[in-house]
Amino acid sequence: MVIAFRLHGMPRHTKENNTLSRRTLLKGLGVAPLLLRSSPLQGYSLLFGPAGALGDPDSRFHFSDIRLTPHYPAKSPLEDVLRLVPPGSDEYLSEKYAVEIESHLHQWGAALRRSVNDHSALANLLDEAIEATSLADARETNLRAGYGIEVVRQGFGTAMVHGHERVLQGFQNWLAPLSRIDVAEFQITAIEETASNPLSVRLEIRYDIVGDRIDNRREERVGTWRTEWVRNEPEVWKATRWDAGEETLSRVSVPAFIDVTQQALGGAESYRSQMLRGADYWRTVLDGACGIDVYGNNGIAAGDFDNDGFDDLYVCQPAGLPNRLYRNRGDGTFEDVTEKSGVGVLDSTACALFADFQNKGLQDLLVVCGGEPLLFLNQGDGTFAIKRDAFQFAKPPEGTFTHAAIADYDRDGRLDIYLCTYSYYLGLDQYHYPVPYFDARNGPANFLLHNEGNATFVASLANVEE
Repeated sequence: MVIAFRLHGMPRHTKENNTLSRRTLLKGLGVAPLLLRSSPLQGYSLLFGPAGALGDPDSRFHFSDIRLTPHYPAKSPLEDVLRLVPPGSDEYLSEKYAVEIESHLHQWGAALRRSVNDHSALANLLDEAIEATSLADARETNLRAGYGIEVVRQGFGTAMVHGHERVLQGFQNWLAPLSRIDVAEFQITAIEETASNPLSVRLEIRYDIVGDRIDNRREERVGTWRTEWVRNEPEVWKATRWDAGEETLSRVSVPAFIDVTQQALGGAESYRSQMLRGADYWRTVLDGACGIDVYGNNGIAAGDFDNDGFDDLYVCQPAGLPNRLYRNRGDGTFEDVTEKSGVGVLDSTACALFADFQNKGLQDLLVVCGGEPLLFLNQGDGTFAIKRDAFQFAKPPEGTFTHAAIADYDRDGRLDIYLCTYSYYLGLDQYHYPVPYFDARNGPANFLLHNEGNATFVASLANVEE
């Protein structure tokens, strides 16, 4: 399966602020393998070196010569234990309340999937004196339409209805245009306790409903409800107020998207042996020095590199797995031409872009690797040639390249490139453990490179601040 998806600053830990956030923990895990290495790094020992060895924010380390042999477990040893810990066992009692209410909403969703007219689960959730937004007072605003797809925004007025039966009837009328429901998902996105006796909470609920309409069209509804709930006895919650916000409705008269991945790419061996396996698998197989992480920040580019009128695909992959170029045969299938074309880059690649940088009528390929951008020039015979001196920076780039954008910003008829990077340095917290910090002192080191012609790009602006 091929799947195509900013951090301004991180405060340093001090004695006054030693709270370890989830984001800090995840970023700290990025250097965990270094603590287990068997050889020294640049003459320092991360475990036994002097306390200030890494405290200098200007310290720079190069990791290219490190070789790690990771042994990742199939799953976390705490996974089975944490699964048994009930929500609300700590000071975050609202998590328990959210789980209880969400379980009732899931029952409503399951009932709707069985029958669009089954609102028995919802009826059990509504207080006798509930007040709710009138769903009959709806106004549609057209957002866009074309190619068989219609998207509208539906807003509801300020009119309210009162009482269990009237509110329940309003929901029945709201869903009346649907003859069948395939997806009915309800997710609590915010919770706030408003009173303790009786226990009362305020919830925001995001809903996603997909199904067939009685006019033979498909429809998806996505929106948010603001609700208030009260619990008069254990685990028995009743909704006392239900406010409807805007919702987005998307309608199609025919199937808009059909999964043809297997048909299109199933004939390529590299698809079966590489693309069908996710990052979790490759982290257990490849050497940890490859740097495959849990984020899987890799992209895909589409372009007609051979000028046959069909868009081809270039798939970016983590380090250790070669990027792949799939040529569109024009019959709904693709063939792997990576080896012939010469673009099987092994470095970790964040994204790639096809563009005619030379104005020759041929689409070249820009590959943004973590360490540096690479430019492959289209030779016009199905192959590419890398141009080693394509990029000239005003100062050496620092950090990791993350993305690129292409446009003719100065209107000289040549495409220019804007490159984005992410940088951090290693420091020590108060316990002398290495922690990566975002380098917020000089701003993000992004680069705007001007196309000078002859496939040469010069950084006219360095360290562009956002």
